[in-house]
Amino acid sequence: METVNRNLLEKLASLSDNFPKLGIRLSLAAKELQNAGTPPSEGLLEELMAYGRDFATLKKQGLELAKTSQVSAGAISSFTDLENLIKALASTTESSTSQPVLDILNQILAIAHQEQPEFPPLQPVKAKAKELHQLISNTKSDKLPDDAQALIANKHPLSAILTLVKQGKSLDDEQWLELEEKVNASFGKKLMLAISRGKLTIPNDSSPTTSRIKLPALEELEQNIATQPTNTQKPTAPSLPPLIVVPSGGAETAIEDPDVMILEDPTPRGTNPVDEIIIVPGVEVSKNSPTVERPNMMLGETTNQTSAVSVGLKVLVHIQNIGDRIFGSQEYAGTRGQGFRVEAFQINIEPSIPGLNLEYMAHVSDIGDTPWLEAGKLAGERGKGRRIEGFAVRITGIQAGNYDVFYTAHVQNMGDLPVYSNGAYCGTRNQALRVEGIKIWIEPKN
Repeated sequence: METVNRNLLEKLASLSDNFPKLGIRLSLAAKELQNAGTPPSEGLLEELMAYGRDFATLKKQGLELAKTSQVSAGAISSFTDLENLIKALASTTESSTSQPVLDILNQILAIAHQEQPEFPPLQPVKAKAKELHQLISNTKSDKLPDDAQALIANKHPLSAILTLVKQGKSLDDEQWLELEEKVNASFGKKLMLAISRGKLTIPNDSSPTTSRIKLPALEELEQNIATQPTNTQKPTAPSLPPLIVVPSGGAETAIEDPDVMILEDPTPRGTNPVDEIIIVPGVEVSKNSPTVERPNMMLGETTNQTSAVSVGLKVLVHIQNIGDRIFGSQEYAGTRGQGFRVEAFQINIEPSIPGLNLEYMAHVSDIGDTPWLEAGKLAGERGKGRRIEGFAVRITGIQAGNYDVFYTAHVQNMGDLPVYSNGAYCGTRNQALRVEGIKIWIEPKN
């Protein structure tokens, strides 16, 4: 793949050098033809035919390569279209090769001492991780450096530290001693002592995890729902992904369906854990329909209080490996702890309010800040492997002075951010940290 991309980029550079000069000569020949009827020279026509053949060959190679990648080709009719396609293919290859290593390094950089924020023995670890992160981020080759390959193979001292911090309690004595030797040899005994005492943690660990819960049989679920005393009319809206309330107690069956969202235990801290699991098919329910009260049920994650005058929102997010999902005002739109990035989003006020509208922007990896976009336009890209790293939303229209817009996000290695409002930027820039979910709502001013 590296060789193919290099060849395509070299051919692209050759075309880039040729077509401006060829264009100038054709323009002069056209004037001669217009003014004096002088036909273009045979040499110029041959060069034009050669350029056309080279362009068609490079276009064909690019489109064939795009079929095996996540890049959407679209219509290729100009050199600019062809250049964007080939650069996107090269960028996707680099990202897919280095991203697993960068994810490991991001987790190492997030390690912190519970009592000493600037714990001295941890600083050489952070410095080495930052050095590798910068080196790998700037690598333009499919072949990763030796240190990066050692990280993926769990043979690097940094990998040993991460394994001890995250999985120390589950390691047997032989595994622990082997990793301990690597850490002592590379970073000293003081660091190893802090690890063994449980002083080092990863706050808001957002590394991919597999939640395990026990699910009832489908027939049992349907029977239980059918026997509920409810007069609710049969919904006609299309079904949304089911939401699962997970008890704080344990699990037996892995959930790997991307259409299943794992929610946190809704019971307050200090109370007994939930003894049951409830699966709620996500369907829209009419506001006038009667509801069935059921303990410990969650229909999405929203804030506990709502404003007196509700402003409806339709928030569409495109999530890695899941696709488009639609959420409402104050609903958490995305995932947590699954390692999935938000790649794009779109916001609408629904139902619309005369004189009230909104705009939003985003910072997209490898691209930078988007311009401010009107409601209904997509911020980001679908299927290009690029992450949203931050965003902002602001109110527009003649009614803007009467409303405030609030928003927050869950960011890799940082967790839930504070609430921002009215155009303030929420997230990071150029730190290779993905936004995993967002929450947005509009309230009238008092």
